[in-house]
Amino acid sequence: MQNKTNKKKPPVQEVKKPIITGSWHGKHAWSLAGKRAMNMLAVIVIYLIGGMLLGFDGLAGRVFSCVMIVFAAAYYLYASGLAQGQTDAAFGEILYSRREEGHNVSAEDIDRSFHPLKGLFAVIVGAVPFVLFALVFACITKATVYQLGALPGWVDSLVSQTEVRDALCYYESLGGMKAMNVLRIIDRAMIMPFINVASYFGPQASLLAERLSPLLILVAPMGYALGYSQGLNLRTRINTGIKMGDEKKKRRERKARKQRQRSKSPEQLI
Repeated sequence: MQNKTNKKKPPVQEVKKPIITGSWHGKHAWSLAGKRAMNMLAVIVIYLIGGMLLGFDGLAGRVFSCVMIVFAAAYYLYASGLAQGQTDAAFGEILYSRREEGHNVSAEDIDRSFHPLKGLFAVIVGAVPFVLFALVFACITKATVYQLGALPGWVDSLVSQTEVRDALCYYESLGGMKAMNVLRIIDRAMIMPFINVASYFGPQASLLAERLSPLLILVAPMGYALGYSQGLNLRTRINTGIKMGDEKKKRRERKARKQRQRSKSPEQLI
């Protein structure tokens, strides 16, 4: 009895099916890059909504919200990349089987197949417009300082007086800052969780975050590249699971067949 209970099952052998490796920069990769650009907009929306829902005053709360929001966006893209990578790997298996059977495989079909760097290429190309914007802004941004707010409407009637106009002339010199403020709003929206943490330490820390924004923008989207690169491994696990399921089914059938034979044996003896 002890020998039966202590008997270990043999280790499961992974089923690694060969595939035809596709192109990392082909037509299919460029189509994925266009979708990644749309994902960048989705990430910005997640950052904005998460920043509003998880707003904290303390440093610990800001760090927690930053980690949670960025992780949620990165995990969403990781799952998306993993699914796409597995699909392309499965397509590569089909192409390999067709070629082994003597069928012709077109270059367009090969381009659609899995390549471990295809996801990284798609992320980088899709993020180019956002990174270029952040790069330009990082070169021209300056530390934010306190600025006077807009004047109320009832002050307009007093501007005609010389002494009042001279006192309020500083407000008229703030018009050139509007374009810079718009650029800052767009840039900070793309790195909102990081800005929330940096603003706790003051204007200089916020300035550093703005200058690092071309890199911070890519933190969450890189989850897609990482997920896609694991697509072939996921396909291997799926094939292994299919094999285990088939073997388990065969064992049940053999067991059921033996039980039927045992149940019939007494009738044959009579």
